Amino acid sequence: MAQDQIYYLDDENGIKLLPIAIALDRDQEIYLIQIFEENYESKKKYLRGELILVRNHILTSTFCDTIHFMEEINLFDAGNDQNRYLAVTEYKSTKNLKLKYDGNVDVFISKALARGMYRIFTLSFAGYSTAALLEKEFKLTPQLLTQLLHQFKFLLK
Repeated sequence: MAQDQIYYLDDENGIKLLPIAIALDRDQEIYLIQIFEENYESKKKYLRGELILVRNHILTSTFCDTIHFMEEINLFDAGNDQNRYLAVTEYKSTKNLKLKYDGNVDVFISKALARGMYRIFTLSFAGYSTAALLEKEFKLTPQLLTQLLHQFKFLLK
């Protein structure tokens, strides 16, 4: 992911938004993408959207779905068949979470990794208001994200 460069996109009202990738796990290519609106007059940044990207696959595209994914991570071994994103499984005699997605590579998450991912997610909110996110969430559709990733060559970095 290109984290050393700044790219902007526009919402439906022409407001410039800044997507920022936060690595939840680099080895398995799990990223939290946060979308911010910058208000230069008030010198504040507002969180406007979040999604989870796994190995170039959009797992969640709305804040609501991202929260559900992170709560499944947080609950770890309390999961069941009703989990939408993760299945509790054993891998090499150790209990793990297995990601449910259309990717061609199995992604296993250990308990330590799950705790770390949840902690990073929680820390990513520090200093930002979620009011703008809840009131006027920017929904990054798969089509828009694909266009953005190719336009700025994110996936080649």
